[in-house]
Amino acid sequence: MSLSTYNYSVLQAKLQAWLVTLLTVVVEAYELGAVIGKGARVVAGDDALMPDVLYVPNSERRSVKADAIYAPPALAIDVLHSGVSEDERAALRRRYAAAHVLEYWQIEADTGRGFCYQADANWNYDLIPPDKGGLHYSTAIVQLAFPVEWFRKQPGLLKLMEWWGIVEIEE
Repeated sequence: MSLSTYNYSVLQAKLQAWLVTLLTVVVEAYELGAVIGKGARVVAGDDALMPDVLYVPNSERRSVKADAIYAPPALAIDVLHSGVSEDERAALRRRYAAAHVLEYWQIEADTGRGFCYQADANWNYDLIPPDKGGLHYSTAIVQLAFPVEWFRKQPGLLKLMEWWGIVEIEE
């Protein structure tokens, strides 16, 4: 394994763990469902997807079994390298859309750039840019809004909890 491959693997693992924390803070605070990290297999027809992070709402938790998830998660996230071609990214988006995943993110571990997509009525993804203030508003988790710069900065747990008003931090 080359040093660059090793470094990318570390960045990918760190970002994946941070994304689990980001989603879990809101999902647990509002008792919305389950956040699952790397290793979960989503079975959608004849396809099996392996997102790095996913969110399953309470209404679909019965689909979570020991060997796989047998319904589309509301949100799936892949942590990629910036060198992944647009053709490969588009192919991933098509697979997740075909599986009826409402919201899909592609986050670059090495740059911290995030691309957030939302499915339209025909299960095609539209890129959802942040608002003028730099915030992303999730469709899959309506309580989830955050600055997209967090993909790069990855603030800690207390900062996340303070942002959503779950805790107050005294200085």
